[in-house]
Amino acid sequence: MKKSVLIVAIAALLSGVSGYARAQTRTITGTVADHLGNPVTASIVVKNTPGVGTTTDERGAFTLSVPQTADSLVVSSVGYVRQTVAITGNMVNVQLQADGSFNLDEVVVVGYGTQRKGDLTAPVATVDMETANRRTVASPMDAVQGSVPGVQVVSSGAPGSTPTVRVRGVGSFNNESPLYVVDGMFMDNIDFLNPNDIADMSVLKDASGAAIYGVRAANGVIIVTTKKGSLNMKPRITYNGYVGVQTPANMLKMANGAQYAAYAAAKGEQAIVERSVERFGGDLNNPAMSTDWYGELLRSGALITNHNIDVQGGGESISYTFGVNYLDQDGIMDAENHHRKYNIRTQVEARVTPWLKIGFTGHLSNFNEFLPNNAAFRQAYFASPLYPAYDPDLELADPVKFGSSTTLGIPSGFWFNNPVATAHYNHNENRGFQILPSAYVEAEFWNNKLTFRSQLSQRYQSTHAMQYTPVYYIDNDQRADRSYLQSTQGRNTDFILDNLLTYRDEAGAHHWTVLLGQSTREERWRQTWVSANDVPPSREFWYVGQGAQGTGSATGYGEGGFRNAGISYFARGTYDYDNKYLLTATFRADGSSKYQTKWGYFPSVGLGWVLSREQFMANQSLFDLLKIRGSWGLLGNDGIQPNAGYAIVNSGNNASAIFGAIGSSYGSRIPGYQVSRFFTQVRWEVVEEWDGGIDFALLNNRLSGTVDYYYRKTKDLAFDRPIPFMWDRVYGNWGSVANSGWEFGLQWRDKAGQLGYTIGANATTLKNRVTDLGGLANIMNGFPEWAAEFPARIEENHPINYYYGYEVAGVYQNQAEIDADPIARQYNELNPGAPIVPGYLKFKDQNGNGELDEDDRVNLGNYLPSLTYGLNISLDYKRFDFSVAVQGVAGNKIHNLNRAMRRRYSQMNADEAFVTGFWTGEGSTNEYPSAQGSVASWNLQASSFFVESGAYLRIQNIQLGYSFNLRESIPVRVFATADRPFIFTRYNGFTPEVTGIGYDANVYPVSATYSMGVRVTF
Repeated sequence: MKKSVLIVAIAALLSGVSGYARAQTRTITGTVADHLGNPVTASIVVKNTPGVGTTTDERGAFTLSVPQTADSLVVSSVGYVRQTVAITGNMVNVQLQADGSFNLDEVVVVGYGTQRKGDLTAPVATVDMETANRRTVASPMDAVQGSVPGVQVVSSGAPGSTPTVRVRGVGSFNNESPLYVVDGMFMDNIDFLNPNDIADMSVLKDASGAAIYGVRAANGVIIVTTKKGSLNMKPRITYNGYVGVQTPANMLKMANGAQYAAYAAAKGEQAIVERSVERFGGDLNNPAMSTDWYGELLRSGALITNHNIDVQGGGESISYTFGVNYLDQDGIMDAENHHRKYNIRTQVEARVTPWLKIGFTGHLSNFNEFLPNNAAFRQAYFASPLYPAYDPDLELADPVKFGSSTTLGIPSGFWFNNPVATAHYNHNENRGFQILPSAYVEAEFWNNKLTFRSQLSQRYQSTHAMQYTPVYYIDNDQRADRSYLQSTQGRNTDFILDNLLTYRDEAGAHHWTVLLGQSTREERWRQTWVSANDVPPSREFWYVGQGAQGTGSATGYGEGGFRNAGISYFARGTYDYDNKYLLTATFRADGSSKYQTKWGYFPSVGLGWVLSREQFMANQSLFDLLKIRGSWGLLGNDGIQPNAGYAIVNSGNNASAIFGAIGSSYGSRIPGYQVSRFFTQVRWEVVEEWDGGIDFALLNNRLSGTVDYYYRKTKDLAFDRPIPFMWDRVYGNWGSVANSGWEFGLQWRDKAGQLGYTIGANATTLKNRVTDLGGLANIMNGFPEWAAEFPARIEENHPINYYYGYEVAGVYQNQAEIDADPIARQYNELNPGAPIVPGYLKFKDQNGNGELDEDDRVNLGNYLPSLTYGLNISLDYKRFDFSVAVQGVAGNKIHNLNRAMRRRYSQMNADEAFVTGFWTGEGSTNEYPSAQGSVASWNLQASSFFVESGAYLRIQNIQLGYSFNLRESIPVRVFATADRPFIFTRYNGFTPEVTGIGYDANVYPVSATYSMGVRVTF
C-alpha cells in the first residue's frame, strides 16, 4: 500500500504539472526595507490567493507573477509588523517597521498545522535558525544550545555524537528524549539534518501544545520543517560553506614527572620512581621521563568543513527546492576518529487545480564515521608520566613499539594500559544511509474553508558497523593473541500515514478552526551480528561465513529486533473572539501494540486573554501587547519496556538440590526450577501538566518577552523493583516524579543611528522531585561497576539520582582535633593498625550521635541544573554584523569519578590541582587530604569531596560578518567564527558537560572551533 500511494502521488504530480492551464497574470517587482532603508528578507503573498507568493533575496528585491485580479500584497518578516500593500502599478516598494519579537501575525508551526502567534495559548518556542546557523556544529540541536528557555542541551566533543536534549527536566527513568517530527515523520534525533536545511523549528514544551502527539509527547516535541520553494519565485542558488580548525578546549593538566615522583614518595611507592630513573634517566626528584598523556592523545588542529548548496524557485503552478550538503569533521583524538556525511534534499509542490495541490519531499543521508575508543581518555588519567608512549627498547612490543607501565612495576590490566596504544589498536567503523520520502495531497473546498490533507511519510535506515582488533603485543596484560572481527547490520523501516481534515471560518469578530485527524504508524527494527577470530588485517578479508572471501567459521552470532504498530485519532479546536479571548482544546486517542492496555486518551485545554486589546487599556502607552495564558493537559511516554508476556523457567544445578547425604551416601539430586521473568502488565507513563504564562511587548515594541510557570507530574513511572526473598526483579508502573519551574525570555531590539542592536536573554529554573516509589524506601543506582562504592539514590522528596554520601566538614589539622572528635576517636579504637591521622578528611556527624553511620549519609546534589540560561547580542552597522552568544548552567553537581577511582588503584596519576593541593601540615589547607591520606580507605568513602559543582558559563559563539555585492545581483557575505572559545568553570575536568547521570569517568573533550566561511546567492 505504501509504495502504491507514493507512485500515485508522483504520477498525479507529473500529470498535474503538464495539464495545468495558466491563468492571465502580470509581473510585479519591488523591494522590502526597514525604516532605515536596509534590505529585509521577507515573505510576499497575494492577499486572498493561497500559494501565490515569493520571498525577497538578500538585497530585499523580489519579482512576482500575480493574477490580473490581484489588488494587494501581504508582506511579513520575523521581527517586523506585517503590512498589507495595495498594488497600484508594476513596482511595489515596502518599508517595514520593527515589531520586537512579537509579530502577532507571524505563523508558527504547531502539531499537524500552523497558528498565528497571537492565537497561541501554549508556550510554543520558535528557534531563530539564522542565529543557530552561525554555529559550526554537526548537529542541529547543538546549534540551538542555550537559545530556548526550558530546553537543556548537553553536548559531547566526539564527532558524530548525539547531544542529550531535555525539555523541562526529567520525568522518566527510561526515556528522556523528546519526539522529533521532521516534515511529518517521527524521529529519535535529527543529527542527519544539516542546520542550513531547516526553515522552521518549533518546540512544543507543555501539554496543551504537545497533547496532539499523545503517547509520544511526554518529553516534549520538536517540530522541524525543511526549506521549500515558492510559486512565482525566480530560481535562487545559495552556497553556504566554511572551513575550520578544532582545538581542545579547557585542557585538563595532569601531574608531570616531578610532581608524580614527589607524590609517589609521599605514599611510599618510590620504587616506581627508581625504576623509571634506572631505565629512562634523571634522578628521584626530577625524573627524565615526564609524559603528557593527554598531549599524546590529542591533536591541536582537527579539520571541520561544511558545504551547502541550495536551489529554490517556482513557476505559476509548481515550486521546488533541491539541496546538497557535505560535512567532514575530524576528531581531536589523534587516532582513527572522524565523522563524514552528505545529505541530498528535494521538495516539489504543484498546484494541479486551483483547489488541489500535491507534493513530495525526500531526504537522503549517507554517513561514515570512525568511533574513538573513549577508554583511552580514562586510562590517560591513570597512566604514570614516568614511562613513554613509545619505547623502542621494549623488544617484545609488536607491531608498534608502544611503552608499557610494567617497566615501572605497575601491572597494566585495563586501568594502567597504555592509552595511546588503546586508541591506536581500535577500528570501530559505522556507516549507513537513511531515506525519508514523504508524499502528500491537499484539497481545498468551500472557498478554502475546508481542507483535506493526506500524507504518507516513510523512513528506511540501514547501518553497518565493523569492529576489528588486530594481533598485537605490548605486555602480558595489553595484548591480542588472535585478531577479532564483529560485523553488525541494522535496519529500521517505519511509516506514518496521516489524514487531516481542517475547517476554518469566521463570523464577525468570531474566528474558529477545527482539525480532525487520523494517523497510522508502524515501526520495525532488526539487527544481526556475527563475529570471528583469526581474520587477516586487510579489509578485503573482513567477511564471515562459508564461501566468504574472509574466514569461513563464525565464533558468535546474534539477532535482535522489534515490531510495533499504532493507530491514533485526534481533534483540535481553536476559537477566538476579536483576537482577544482565546481557546484551544485538543484530544487524542492512541492505540498501541506494545501493551495489553491498548488505548490511551490525552486531552488538553488552553485559554488566553489579550488584555492590551481591552478598552480599559486603550489610553495607556506602556504596553503594546499584554497577554496572559493558561493550559492543562495529559501526555504519554511509550518509550519504556513493553509487556513481558511470558515467563522464563531455568533448571540445572543452580536451581536443584541434593537430599539424603548421610555418611558415605551422596544422597539424591532433586531437580529444581527457577523463574527468572515474571509477567507484568505494563502501560505507558502519563504526564499531567499545568502551565501559566504572560506574553508582553512594550516601549514601542522595543522590549518584548515571555514568562511561564510550569508544573508537570509523571504518573505510572516505570522501573524494576525487587521481589521479596528473591534475586529477581519485576518491571512495572510503580511511581511518580514532578518537575516545576519558571521560564523567562526577554529581547530588546533598537537602533542608534546606523547601529542596530538586539539583546536577547532567557533563563529557566527547575525543581525535580520523586513523589512516589510504590512503597520502596529507595532505589540505589550509579555508574556501572562503581555503584556500590559511589552510589546515586532515588528516593521520595529528593531529585532523581542524587549522589549519596558523607558531607566533608574539613581536614583534621592536628592530633588534638582528632582526639576531641568522637567519630575519629571511636574509629581509631577499632582500627589501631590504620588510624585517622592529621591530614585526613573530617566527615560531618549529621545526627550528632558520635558515630559515622548510615544516617550520616545525605543528599550531595545531582546532575540536573536548577538554572539554565542564555544570552545573545547582535550588532549591525552598515555592511558589518557582529554577534556573541553566551550559555550556562548552575545548581548541578558532577561526581568526579576520575579522582574517586583511587579507592582501588593507588598507583594512578592525578590532575595537577589535586596533587599540588595536598595537606602538608597544620593550616596548609582545609579542603584536600594529605598525600598519604589520598589513598587511605577512610578518605575514599563516598563523600562530598568527590562531588563538584557543574556550573559553568561558556562563550558559545562569536561571529563577525561583512556583506557586499559581487555584482549588483550577487550578494556575498563573508564571516569568521569562534565557536565555544572560552568557558568559565571551577570543575576539575575537561568539561562540565557530562552526559548520563553526571558521573565523569573522563569524557571526550569538547573542542573550540575557529572557522572562516562565505555565503553567496545567485
